[in-house]
Amino acid sequence: MTTPVRITAVSYLNTLPFIYGIEQRVAVPSAASQAERRLPAGEGIALSLRVPSICAASAIEGRTDIALVPVAALPLIPGFSTGSGTGVPSFGNLPAFTPQIITDYCIGAEGAVDTVVLLSDTPLAEIRRVYLDSHSRTSVQLVRVLARGHWRISPRWVDFADCASTFATEGRGLEYGEAMVAIGDKVFALKAAHRYAYCYDLAQEWHGFTGGLPFVFAAWVACTEAGLEYAPHLNEALAYGVAHIAEAITGTVNRSRDFDFDEAYRYLTQSIKFNLDDSKRAAMRLFWEKIITPG
Repeated sequence: MTTPVRITAVSYLNTLPFIYGIEQRVAVPSAASQAERRLPAGEGIALSLRVPSICAASAIEGRTDIALVPVAALPLIPGFSTGSGTGVPSFGNLPAFTPQIITDYCIGAEGAVDTVVLLSDTPLAEIRRVYLDSHSRTSVQLVRVLARGHWRISPRWVDFADCASTFATEGRGLEYGEAMVAIGDKVFALKAAHRYAYCYDLAQEWHGFTGGLPFVFAAWVACTEAGLEYAPHLNEALAYGVAHIAEAITGTVNRSRDFDFDEAYRYLTQSIKFNLDDSKRAAMRLFWEKIITPG
């Protein structure tokens, strides 16, 4: 019996085309007709949908073959090299296999992304405390980079597990001088629950800070030899999903919840940029430099 390839992906709306593509392209010939038979994800692969921090942990701890990894966590994967001259120091022998980015696709933005934001009722210059969403290492690192190099503020950083859900469901409001980082689908609920005076889109702020660079939030990484061997099949599946966004919104089986079609289609076709091109790779390297050697 063939061992399924373990794939770990983020459970947010922005991965819906990826998951749909995986579901549609995991296929084998039918013995009866020799025609392609679609298989649900799980017969050829073991698909897990998690929050970004768990995706990162699975890759770092070697509990998956392929993962959609938040870019801030990539340098923490044993053996991974940022290729920027600021690689993570290693101790002892590195594993024979080198974890690496394997597809032409990512979760990226070329301006505003809409779902990675700093929310506040206070102007930037007067923010004294920022609550950080522990589900995303990348958004936490990004807001720190922007605060230090772009906004020139030095707030107190407060780890607050799932702060966005707490504020959205418990009716708790931010006091003057406070702000919070919110990510993912819950940003829509937060904005609906309260009209924040200030909403700073972190991808848009990075775009301005870097003179127009895009931003990459997560990339696909092979964590094992099995993952690397499966890479061409995954790349084909992702391409199929990205080319069929409308179908992905209505037809994906493995999903966190249902979405409003018009809102989801606008978000997936305008806010999220899936192609991992040269400019996005350059933006990743710059981001790594800024979090590994701040300044």
